[in-house]
Amino acid sequence: MRVSVVTLAGRELASMEVDAAWTRRDVFTQIPCLEGPLLRAAKLLYGGAEVTDGVTLEALGVEDGAHLQMLFDKRAATLVLTASMDSTAKLWGAESGECIRTLQGHRDLVVSAVFSPDGALALTSANDHKAKIWNVESGECLGTFEGHRGFVNTAVFSPDGSLVLTASFDRTAKVWNAASTECLRTLEEHGAEVGSAAFSSDNALVLTASRDLTAKLWRADSGECFRTFRGHVGWVECAAFSPDDALIVTASYDRTVRLWNTESAECVRTMKGHERWVYSAVFSPDGALVLSASSDATAKFWNVESGECVRTLQEHYGGLNSATFSPDGTLVLTCSVDQTAKVWNAESGECLHTLQGHVGVVFAGAFSPPLLSLGALE
Repeated sequence: MRVSVVTLAGRELASMEVDAAWTRRDVFTQIPCLEGPLLRAAKLLYGGAEVTDGVTLEALGVEDGAHLQMLFDKRAATLVLTASMDSTAKLWGAESGECIRTLQGHRDLVVSAVFSPDGALALTSANDHKAKIWNVESGECLGTFEGHRGFVNTAVFSPDGSLVLTASFDRTAKVWNAASTECLRTLEEHGAEVGSAAFSSDNALVLTASRDLTAKLWRADSGECFRTFRGHVGWVECAAFSPDDALIVTASYDRTVRLWNTESAECVRTMKGHERWVYSAVFSPDGALVLSASSDATAKFWNVESGECVRTLQEHYGGLNSATFSPDGTLVLTCSVDQTAKVWNAESGECLHTLQGHVGVVFAGAFSPPLLSLGALE
């Protein structure tokens, strides 16, 4: 029999000959542009009932000439990526909480994991002194960044995806060509291990955090260090830019989170409330909040303007290594020594999913970029 697949507005996306025993999976294979994030977001309906992989067209009463409706749930396209002591990274459905794929190839603890700006690639770093780049859909390792002489604590993409930045226990950060994995320059002025590194929104600056108790600003094109942020009395584990790059947030073993003016290097606010070391701190996508994670087993939301703690997340059974927002700011991901990661509603503080499957400490994680456009399927 022949059926059509149409949008909710009635526009035909495909017309095909089908078998009555087909399920959603079979129908989707006949729509070539439906892959990756689009495939995860797509839902198929007939007569108000959803066509799933476990229900045949015949069971739903689909007849010759029928119209199947396709709609897209962009939230269902969102993935979570986690990095663990078990030497793997894992991909999860943010909405389902189910493990989709495991990335295996590192030979030691995997301590960071992020997506590329377009969501097609994953980037991991590990204690094997390497960073690796992966195809998200296939799980294939596409390249390895080699050159550090110590643990690689962080690896991130530049906002345009053309560069990779790594931070290492060898006291350096390195800038790499993302496509070729060639090292372009090495940033060497810290006096101790470098815990994190980040690009500014325009790719022009690099921000590093170190156990020498400082954070530093560098010019990405020349590797020149031109500003140092001093004031913490414990290791600085993490440093991040605000969305407009006007502020910098740092997290420290001195149990505080600090806000700094990027231009003047002046500390404008110190946020106290954690009872143990603070491992990570990031801004919300709108820049109004800071989210911190601590070995006291909590994550805290701080108001950037007032410095007040406005919410605490507390359901893990062990210390937290990191916490981050989803790109739209509605979700939070926390990673813990209790071998789990948790997805939370950022507004209510409700825990939505506990991601269980790693067999070691979960160090870090990230949400995939948003599905901004449905292209020809809209």
